[in-house]
Amino acid sequence: MDTVISLLELFLYIVAILALSMSVTWAVVKVSPSESAKQQRAQTDAKTKS
Repeated sequence: MDTVISLLELFLYIVAILALSMSVTWAVVKVSPSESAKQQRAQTDAKTKS
């Protein structure tokens, strides 16, 4: 029975680490703009200045 509980704890630990890494990756992708978005913003800024 002790082995089953240990395996369950290991499984839950792995799931928690994966969930944490997925949420951090999602947050970074949402917060940091892509290169194409930076280029579009630069073009829009250049058009409004001229």
